[in-house]
Amino acid sequence: MEILGDIAGIRGSQLKELKDLTSLRTVRPELIHSDLLKGICHFSTLWNKEIALYINRSGVVSALAVGRHATVKLPPLPARQAGRLRCIHTHPNGNPQLSPLDISALKTSGLESMSSIGVSNGEITGAEIAFLWDNACEILRLTPQEFANFDYDNLVYEQRSHSNKKVDASIQEKEKAFLVALEEEELGMELLAELAELARSAGVEVVGQLLQPKRYGSPVSYLGKGKLQELTMYLQNSGANFLICDDELLPVQVRTLEQTTGLKVLDRTTLILDIFAQRAKFREGKLQVELAQLKHLLPRLQGQGQVLSRLGGGVGTRGPGESKLEMDKRRVRKKINFLEEQLKEIRRSRTTQRRQREKSGVPLVALVGYTNAGKTTFLQKAMEQTSYKGDIIKGEDKLFATLDPIVRSIKINQDTQILLSDTVGFIQKLPHQLLHAFLATLEEVQNADVLIHVLDASHPRALERADTVQRILEELECQNKPRITLLNKIDKVTHPSDLQRLAQELSHPIPISLANNDSLSPVWKKVLELL
Repeated sequence: MEILGDIAGIRGSQLKELKDLTSLRTVRPELIHSDLLKGICHFSTLWNKEIALYINRSGVVSALAVGRHATVKLPPLPARQAGRLRCIHTHPNGNPQLSPLDISALKTSGLESMSSIGVSNGEITGAEIAFLWDNACEILRLTPQEFANFDYDNLVYEQRSHSNKKVDASIQEKEKAFLVALEEEELGMELLAELAELARSAGVEVVGQLLQPKRYGSPVSYLGKGKLQELTMYLQNSGANFLICDDELLPVQVRTLEQTTGLKVLDRTTLILDIFAQRAKFREGKLQVELAQLKHLLPRLQGQGQVLSRLGGGVGTRGPGESKLEMDKRRVRKKINFLEEQLKEIRRSRTTQRRQREKSGVPLVALVGYTNAGKTTFLQKAMEQTSYKGDIIKGEDKLFATLDPIVRSIKINQDTQILLSDTVGFIQKLPHQLLHAFLATLEEVQNADVLIHVLDASHPRALERADTVQRILEELECQNKPRITLLNKIDKVTHPSDLQRLAQELSHPIPISLANNDSLSPVWKKVLELL
C-alpha cells in the first residue's frame, strides 16, 4: 500500500514499519486494531504530523495518508465504498475534539464515521467518534479508558437511543476565529476592533487576536517567524477553527499560514465579500458580489482536496458557492466576462434613467460615510419627516447593511423636490476590486449635486474615519463636490470639546442625533444653499 501525503524527510525504515502495520486486520467489535492504533499514535508523536486512514467493514485498511502537524488531506475514496468506510485520524496536539471542518468532511465524503484520536507523547488522551443519523450529527466522546473497551459494532448497528450516544448540534452553530493584524499599535488596535466587528457581522465568534508591527511582517508567511510560532501556541488553546488576517493576503501567504496553523485562513477582503454576499438582496447587488468574489479568488484557485481539521466551508465560501470556486480558471474567466456584461447592461439602463432625471432638473443628493454611521437612518428620517408615501426604509445596526442602490424622491419644502440616494458604506482598507465592483452603486455619488457625509461623532477616531471617507471620495474623483458633514450621534458624545474639534475640521458641520428624531430642517436649508 502506498503511503500518501507529506512524507518528505521521513526515514524509509519508519515508513516501511508503518506500512507493515496496515496489514493488520481489525476484528469486531474494535474500531481499529490495537497494534495499528499504537503504531499511528507513536509515529504521529514522532513526526508531529496527523495520520489518517480508512478501514472498511471487513477490517482492512484501504488507504493511508500523512499530513502536517495540524492537517491531513484525505486520500480519494475507493469506488463504491464511501458509506462503508470509517475514517480515523490522529491529533498530535493532544486535543481529541472534532472540529466543525471534520464534521464537514464527514458529510461531504459520505463516510460511515469520522474519528479523531488525541495523542500526546505516543499515548491516547481521548477520542471522539461522529456519525450522521438522519442528517443529524451524533458525537460520542471517550476517555482513554472508555476507548480501550469500546464496542464499535454497537454504536453502528444498535438503535439511535443508545445510552452512550450524545447529540452535539452546537459544533456547527458558531464558527470561531482568531484575528491577526500587521500595523503599529495605536492604529492596529483600531483595525483589530473593526475586524472583530466585521467578523461578528458575518456571524463569527472572535476568540482571540494578535498584533505585530508591520516592519516585522513577511512576504511569505505574513507574520514574522517568531510571531508565527507565538500564534500557533495561542491557537492550541483558543478553540479557533479559522484565522482572519487584516490585510489582503498573497496566495503564498495563505498557503504558508494554512500549512503552519492547520486552519482555514481568510483575509480582510474575503471576509468583507462574505458579508456582502449575505447582505445583497437585489439582482444588481448579487451580481456585483459574485463578480468581486470571482476576481478575488481567480489567482488563488488550486486543487481543493478533502482536508481534515481545516476543510473549506462556512464563512468565506458564501456567494457564488463552492462549485464555482472549484472551476478551472478558463471557466472562471468566462463567468467573469458574463457577469461584467450583465452589469454593463444594468449600467446602461441606469444611465438612461439618470439622463431622464437630469432632463427633469431634479437635483440628486447622495449620502456617503463610514459603514454603520447612520446613512440609512437618515434616509428613513427624511422619508418620515417629509410625509413620504412609499415604503419607509429601515436601517440596521450592523456593517454593510446597505449594498443595493436606494434612491427616493423627497420633497424638502413646498417648492423643492430632490432625489436622495443611499450608498454602500466606506471602511478602512476598502479593497480596490470592491470599489470597482460596486461602481454602479457609487455612480450616484459621482453624479450627485450635493454630498451629505454622515459621520458618527461619538466614535473615538471619528476624524480618522472622516479622512478615510475623504480618501475614497478622492479615488472616485468626487472630493470637490459641495458637501455637508452631518455630525450624528451627538447624544453619545462624552466630551463637548471633541464635537467642537470635529466642527472646526470638517466642512459645513451640522450636529444632530438621528436616534432622538432631531429635525432635518437645518440640513435641507444647507442643501438649498449649496444647490
